[in-house]
Amino acid sequence: MRMHFLATVLVALPLAAAAQDTGELWEITSQMNIPGMPAGMGGQTQRVCQGDDPARRAANDKDQKDCKVTDKKQTATRLQVTMTCKQGTMTIDQQYNAARTEFKGSMKMNTKDGDFTINTTGRKVGACNVQQAAKERDEKTAAMKKQGELAMAQGAAAQKQYADTLIKQCTTAVDNMNWAGLGVYGQCYKKTDDAKCKSEMQTSNQINPEIAKSCNARAAEFCKRYQTQEGFLKAKADENAAQLCGVTTASVKAAQCPKAAQGGSLAFLGAYCPVEAKPVAQEHCTGRDYTSKMGGKYARFCESYLAHNSLEKPPATATDQVKQGVSKGLDKLKGLFGR
Repeated sequence: MRMHFLATVLVALPLAAAAQDTGELWEITSQMNIPGMPAGMGGQTQRVCQGDDPARRAANDKDQKDCKVTDKKQTATRLQVTMTCKQGTMTIDQQYNAARTEFKGSMKMNTKDGDFTINTTGRKVGACNVQQAAKERDEKTAAMKKQGELAMAQGAAAQKQYADTLIKQCTTAVDNMNWAGLGVYGQCYKKTDDAKCKSEMQTSNQINPEIAKSCNARAAEFCKRYQTQEGFLKAKADENAAQLCGVTTASVKAAQCPKAAQGGSLAFLGAYCPVEAKPVAQEHCTGRDYTSKMGGKYARFCESYLAHNSLEKPPATATDQVKQGVSKGLDKLKGLFGR
């Protein structure tokens, strides 16, 4: 904005007094010098129709409406003007050759943000119509403004689309219990002291604060679901996800296996609770009863359990051996009496 103002003031300055409609066409080359920046940056050459008075020009130009000419000195070969504007104080000094067909000059701007200087050279290339030149300049400025507004609107639309895509991705990651789908918001969940994560979050907020807000909430929801039987099963006991959430797969199993054995998820019980699942497997995953119910209630349970565990019965205890001895004795007595 400041550069645009300086450039506007530069091209608006009169090189010689002239009638309102008749002006002088000058080819002006400018070099901008800013402290801390390479010398001569922003060099450009343009043709400018000039002929208005500084005070009148300042009053009519939107970019100079707050400027006031406080001092003006003019001779046949030199023009010095001081203007006070809202942005600061400008001092213009232009010196011409005897024929007033060439000049060298400078414009200094003193502001609270620093001092700036534009050095200029110019040569007269003909005559022009001030009113027509002003009209063309205003039309060009309006077109540039419109183009700038369009570019801003397109940029805002692109940022919104980007934000919507990431937010949807985080939501889908929770629905599918896919830790990797949370991206940086999974990697950085609760890592408030991590420098890299701070930088990532800052960049995200600059693009759209809703991204981090939504995806961080989704990460919290993911961790809550992960510690349930359904969520843990859907996440396939992902150890990386456990670390993200600050737990371990062992701790989740320890908390959920007893619940699964008491009427919880059979799929969870069969996949992750071998001790609690074994009695159920021995009852429902063998013999004709299991074969006839392959597509039934215990199908997934049996499939998960048998994939990693054996149905071999444990050695008989002393009580079991006594029971077996009594049973065999009864069978022999039945044989003696023909029963």
